[in-house]
Amino acid sequence: MLKRVAVILTNYNMPERADAMGDYLTKYAKWPHDFYCVDNASDLVPPSKYTNVQLEKNVQTTGGWLAGLKAADASGKDYLAYVFTITSCDFPEWQKKDPIAPLARLLLIDHNAVGVHPALTDDSTTDWHEMKTRGGFDPRPIWHLDNLFAMYRADWFNSIGRFDPELTYAHGPDLETGWYARDQGRGLFIHEGVQIRKISQIGYIMDRMHMTTAERNANAMEEMQRVLGRKWGAWPECWHRLVTENVTPEMK
Repeated sequence: MLKRVAVILTNYNMPERADAMGDYLTKYAKWPHDFYCVDNASDLVPPSKYTNVQLEKNVQTTGGWLAGLKAADASGKDYLAYVFTITSCDFPEWQKKDPIAPLARLLLIDHNAVGVHPALTDDSTTDWHEMKTRGGFDPRPIWHLDNLFAMYRADWFNSIGRFDPELTYAHGPDLETGWYARDQGRGLFIHEGVQIRKISQIGYIMDRMHMTTAERNANAMEEMQRVLGRKWGAWPECWHRLVTENVTPEMK
């Protein structure tokens, strides 16, 4: 029997995007999974129709993921992996395929692999261009995974203490998780067999976030420098360590 995967989405005032993710998974994802749709106290529009974790206040992106993990823990199910996703992402309709199965199969086949992510479409907006598709259908190594639809092996992810709850804006958990994997000699991969699209800052463009993009970026950068700097050394040395240490040419 295939082990289940927990897909955890944080939604704040973006029900149409959360609904689109849930609709796609319902239609195409045949791998056994549970969709934890966390509503982060939406206050401008109704929650997604898929909402099954309702929060009383906005705890930002990472807080939503951690609330989803808490719900997954409470289910008592033994998950193979957790997937962390956001409403800035969607699967291109032309793909029409299970986005979970290729990722989960890699974890089953490669026992050293601890994380895998779909390739980003060519038209995705991202600073991490190494995550964009390079063609083909096979997995390729990478040095970290932006948490857009990132699948992590559950037992390993639990062993590193999950995400730091102080990194509320989700700037930095990807870097820390990537560093832990590289430090332990474990594998992270981009899977070219499935693609996902990212539209950066769409919630801010739609004026749903109660702050501007500039305000959010400033808050996230201050938080990342403070929290990561306390653990990994003064900035910018901290940044250089997290993004360069144990990074090989094939990961870039």
